[in-house]
Amino acid sequence: MDDQLWALCFLDEGIALSIISRKETRCQWLAGEDQAREFILTDYLQHVAELGELDPDQHIAARERFELLMEQFPDPQVLTEYLNDLTTGLTRIVWFGPLAALAEDYSDFALALRAHYWDEYGEGDEDPVTPVPEVDWPYLVEAMDDFLLNEDY
Repeated sequence: MDDQLWALCFLDEGIALSIISRKETRCQWLAGEDQAREFILTDYLQHVAELGELDPDQHIAARERFELLMEQFPDPQVLTEYLNDLTTGLTRIVWFGPLAALAEDYSDFALALRAHYWDEYGEGDEDPVTPVPEVDWPYLVEAMDDFLLNEDY
């Protein structure tokens, strides 16, 4: 599996959640950090603009704010916190970062995903915080959709 793979996973909140009365999650896998950051500035921002019913001027201002935050906070987890502050009540990023971090990191989301992964794909004796070996990353990616729909995070 490509060790450069990044993900942006987000959960719609607020009005979107009340209309469909269930979690609406999306996880977009991208071919690296540059593509992931560009996705935030285009597709994700467009999604936020639609949820927030932004007019064109507000959309431009939001893009400028997103770009500034990306420059100021290059660390994916810190950037996520600031982007989520801007989109409160609309959508919330639950993961932004590389696949390698999901497989090895000790953030709450990565730990919860790995616990789910080991429960589904393990042999029953793995510690849920155990990093997922690179050879098994395709299965970790596969486990993401089920995790996003069925787990609390």
